[in-house]
Amino acid sequence: MIPNAKVFACIVWIIPLTLLGCGGDLGKSASQLRLIGTYKLSFGEPSGIAYGEAENVLWIVSGNDQKIYKTDCTGVVLKTLSYNGEDLEGIVLDSSAKSLWIVEERKRELLQIDLNGNVLRSKYISLPGPLNSGLEGVAQNENETIFLLNEKEPGKFMELNSDLTIKSQREISFAADFSDMAYSAKEKCFFILSDESSALYKWTKENGVLQKFTLPIQKFEGVAINAAADKFFLVNDETNELWVYSLK
Repeated sequence: MIPNAKVFACIVWIIPLTLLGCGGDLGKSASQLRLIGTYKLSFGEPSGIAYGEAENVLWIVSGNDQKIYKTDCTGVVLKTLSYNGEDLEGIVLDSSAKSLWIVEERKRELLQIDLNGNVLRSKYISLPGPLNSGLEGVAQNENETIFLLNEKEPGKFMELNSDLTIKSQREISFAADFSDMAYSAKEKCFFILSDESSALYKWTKENGVLQKFTLPIQKFEGVAINAAADKFFLVNDETNELWVYSLK
């Protein structure tokens, strides 16, 4: 749970929300994120997270042992998948709820795996820049379209065709880097996470950044959403913790 050193900072502390333009009123009263709790994970360097609504579970990527874990919503491990990664980052549960999409950063690879960890499909994504500044996030919308996020040099948001080729791409620069993203079918937008900027951004392709949620520390590497409950799940790969927030 929350260590003693973080009791004041994390239990009492509520993240203020700043509206960033695209028509937003900087003086307008806005919603806030409220910290529900933090949970220590039994594995190291969590770097990606996905939410499974049907089972109310999480799928979390470990950058330490390069494994994928199925957990409950407090991070208790329920299952370890057989897949062994090389530089695992983002993860999302397919809309069918029968497979997962994952990204390998250095290999510039998008893979579809079943819920036991067997590879069903893979695609190399040609990207410029340093190998350790590559693919960080993957998301899927209600139309089964896959989206990818490149960390930096350059920061990039990509939409894929059904054959996993790049349909469109754009450079993004509203944060120092980009560490993960999740799509909200409820709000028809993306929530994009930045480790170095210690922030979570509400963003759309049409209007850019709509809102900014400032986070208390750096090294948040993964974000998932339970839209029905207005909950965000974040993982921090330095503290090895799952942080749960409520949008209230």
